Amino acid sequence: MTIRPGRLPLLVALTVLVVPLTGPPPAAAAPDDVVRAKVDARVREQVAGGARTAFWLTLPGRADLSGVRSRTTKPAKGAYVRAILRSHAENSQAGLRRFLRQRGADFTPFWITNAIRVTGGRDLVTALAQRPDVARITPEPPPTAPGPGPAPQPGRARADDGVEWNIERVRADRVWRDFGVRGEGVVVATIDSGVMFDHPALLAGYRGRYGNGRLNHNYNWYDAGGRCPTEAPCDDDYGLPHGTHVMGIQVGGSPDGANRIGVAPGARWIAARARGMADQLSAGQWMLAPTDLSGANPRPELAPDVVNNSWHLPGAEPGYYADVVAAWVAAGIFPVFAAGNAGREGTCQHVGWPPSLADAYTVGNTDAQDRLNPSSSRGPTVDGLVKPDVSAPGTGIRSAVPTGEYDLMTGTSQAAPHVAGAVALLWSAAPALDGDVAATRRILDGSATPVPDLACGGTAEHNNAAGHGLVDLYAAVRAAPRTGLGGLRGVLRDAVTGQPLPDATVLLTGPRRKVLSTGADGSFRLDRAVPGSYPYRITSFGHADRTGSVTVRAGAVGRLDVTAAPLPSATVTGTVRAPGGAAVAGATVGVDDTPVRTVTGADGRYRLTLPKGGHDLVVDSADRCLRPGGRSVTVAHGATADVDLPARTDAFGHTCTSTGAYRAGEEALAIAGRTGDATEVPLPFPVTVYGRRFDTAWIATDGVLAFGAAPTFDWSSQLPDLSWVEPLPRFTPDLALYPFHARMDVDAAAGVYTAATADTFVVEWRNVLALKLAGAPGNRISVSATLHRDGSYTYAYRGVAPGVWAAGRNAVVGLADPQFDAFVYGNREPVVTDGLAVTIRPPAGG
Repeated sequence: MTIRPGRLPLLVALTVLVVPLTGPPPAAAAPDDVVRAKVDARVREQVAGGARTAFWLTLPGRADLSGVRSRTTKPAKGAYVRAILRSHAENSQAGLRRFLRQRGADFTPFWITNAIRVTGGRDLVTALAQRPDVARITPEPPPTAPGPGPAPQPGRARADDGVEWNIERVRADRVWRDFGVRGEGVVVATIDSGVMFDHPALLAGYRGRYGNGRLNHNYNWYDAGGRCPTEAPCDDDYGLPHGTHVMGIQVGGSPDGANRIGVAPGARWIAARARGMADQLSAGQWMLAPTDLSGANPRPELAPDVVNNSWHLPGAEPGYYADVVAAWVAAGIFPVFAAGNAGREGTCQHVGWPPSLADAYTVGNTDAQDRLNPSSSRGPTVDGLVKPDVSAPGTGIRSAVPTGEYDLMTGTSQAAPHVAGAVALLWSAAPALDGDVAATRRILDGSATPVPDLACGGTAEHNNAAGHGLVDLYAAVRAAPRTGLGGLRGVLRDAVTGQPLPDATVLLTGPRRKVLSTGADGSFRLDRAVPGSYPYRITSFGHADRTGSVTVRAGAVGRLDVTAAPLPSATVTGTVRAPGGAAVAGATVGVDDTPVRTVTGADGRYRLTLPKGGHDLVVDSADRCLRPGGRSVTVAHGATADVDLPARTDAFGHTCTSTGAYRAGEEALAIAGRTGDATEVPLPFPVTVYGRRFDTAWIATDGVLAFGAAPTFDWSSQLPDLSWVEPLPRFTPDLALYPFHARMDVDAAAGVYTAATADTFVVEWRNVLALKLAGAPGNRISVSATLHRDGSYTYAYRGVAPGVWAAGRNAVVGLADPQFDAFVYGNREPVVTDGLAVTIRPPAGG
C-alpha cells in the first residue's frame, strides 16, 4: 500500500457511488464473464499483455448522512459528515484493503467517496473483479489542468476608483457602499492550480498570515500532489498558473485601492492545489476538515464556507464527485463550479462532470455586453437538468497572476469565482443564510437578471445557456433575511500587563460558527450575527485559553472584553550562525505554528520569552546562500539555543556567498535578438564546471554560458518545475552556468560583451530587456558573470529596473549538469536586486 507520508489521516475513508451499479455476478459465472461485466474495457485493454496500470475500485452502498439534520451548528455538521463517511468506508473497505496488502499492491483508499485507487496488472484486476465487495473497476481519467476558455479579450476599462468592470456589473461595489458588507467573517476556498499567496492583492486576506507578517500554512493550504517546492502555497501548474487569477476574482484587492479586482475583498481565503482525480478527491476530503501540513489533526471548525471549482474531470466516474459535493452540502459548504468552455455556437449538452451534478452550483460566462460567451458550455445535462444555474462575467477579466502583476483571462473559470464571492457577500450580510445552501441558491436564482437564450431549451427566465441569468449581488443582498441581527465587539488583553494581545483566535459557536482574529490592538468584531448564545474559546499563544459564553441580542452590539492569563514562561537566547561560525544578522527567529517572531541583531543574537515546555524554533535568513533552519528547545528555567543555518548547496557540493563585484565587458559579441542566439568563444584559461574542464564556452543572448555544446533554446529540465513557462525557453538539458537565464531581448539599446585577464573571464549582458511570459517587454537589467581561475563564478547585477521581470520572476539563477545535478539560487523568483553579487564555489578539489 502506498500512501504519501503525512497524508494518512486524509486518505482513509468516505462515501460511495451515485450511479446505479452492477451487483455481484452469479456465483456460477465464468471468470472471463465476471471481468467483462465489472471491468471497463479501457482497463482490460491497458493490462493486456502483462502491463501495469492505475485503476479505480468502486464499492457498492452509500453512507447514510440523514442524521446530519439533527446537528445545529456548522462544525458539528462537518464533524458528523466526516465521521460517518470515514466509518462507512473503513468498514466496507476492510476486506479489500486486507486483500490488497496481502497482494503487495499499491493502493490509496478514499472516504469522500467509497473508492480505492489501485496500481496493478491483469492478474490483480481479474482477482478483484471476482470479489463481491467490488462493484466496478474503471480507468484512471487523464489529469486535466484547469484552463481558460478562448484567448482573453478586453472587457471594459476599470473605473477611476480602481473597481473592475465585472465587479460593477454584478453590483458588488454597490453592496460594499450601501450595506457596508465586503465578505467579513466568511472564508472562501479554491481547488485549483494553487495560489501565489503573497501577491499584493491576496496576501492580506490569506488566513495563514498573522498581523506581524509571520505565516502559518497549517489548516490554510493543501498541496494534494506535493508539487510545490516548499510547504508554502504556489501556483505554477502545467502550462497555466490559474488559481491565483481565480482567487483574485473572489477576494482580491491591492492595499493602495488601485486594483479592486475581487467580489468579496473582506473575506479570508484558503486553498488546495490539485490535478487529477486522486488529487481532487483528497482535496475534497481536506475541505471538510482542514489539517495541518502533515495531514494530521483535522479541524472541522476551520472548514471554508464556500469552495470554488474552476476545473472539470472528463472521463471520471460521475458518482465519485457527486459524493464529494453531497458531503460538502450536508456540512453547510457551498459548492460553486465553472460550467466549462466546450460550448460552440448552436451546440448544446456540453456541461460535463462535475458541473452537471444537481448539487453543484454551476456558472456560465457572459461578456461586458451581458451576452453569453460562445465558448461557455450549455446544457441540458445527460440527466435532463437545466445547466448552468446562473451566469457571471467571464470574458476579458482582469485579475491577479503569479508574477505579482495583473492580466486578462477568459472562461467560465473566471465567471465561477464571481459567484463564490457572491456567496461570501450574502453570508456576511445575512448570517442566517450561513451554511444554508438551498436557501442561498434560491436567493441567487431569484435575484439574477434573465439572459434569454433558448437555443438549447428552457425559458427566458431559466435556460440551458445562462441558467437563471446574470448574478445581481445587490438584488440578492436586498432579498436576503437581514433583519433582527446583532453584533459583537471585544478586546483581548494580557491579564498581568494589560497589553493587547494580537493574533489570537476567537472561536464562536452557537447559532453560527465564526472564527475571528484579534488585530494589533487586541480587538475583534463581528458586525452582523444571528441573535443567541455563543460559546467561545479564545486562544493566544503563551496564554491560557479563555472559554465562556456571550449573548448576542437583536439590534444591539454586545461586548466581550477578556483578559488571558500568561502561562509560566522563561527566556530563550541564542545565536544564529552561518557555516563556519559567522553570525547571521537580520535572521527571523520564530516558533512553529505561532505568531512569535524576532530578528537577530548585528551579532546574530536573538531573545524570546516562551511558555515553559517544548517548542520548535524556525529560522530564516534573507541571505539566499543560507537555507532555513531550526531546532527544538525545551524551556524550563531559561535556555540557550544556538541555530546553525545550512548552506544552500547541490549534491555536487557547490555553495555560495553574497559577495563579489560587478565587472563590465569590453568586446562586443555578434549576437542579438530574442531567439537565444549563441556563439562559441575561447577561454583565457581552462574552466571547470561540475568537474569537467573546458577551453571554450557558448554564450547565448538568454543569459546562459554553456559548455561542451551549443545551448538549446528551451529550459533545462534539471532545474525544477519549469514546465509552465510560456513560450517554453530550454527543455534540452545543458551543462551550463545560468547568471540570469530568461527569455531576453538583446535589442539596439543592449549588447553582450566579454573581457579577459589572466585570472578572470567576464561576460556581460548590458541593458538587456527581460521579457514577460508571452514575449512582451518587461524590464531592463545588466548582468555580469565572472569566471575565476580558482574555479568559482561570480554573478552580479546593476541597472535593475523596477518590476518583477528584471528581478527574476521568469529567470533561473544557478548552474546545472544535465547528467547530475543543479545548484539553484533562484527559480522564477524575484530575488535579484540592484547591486546584488553572488559568488558560487565548487567543493575543494571539485
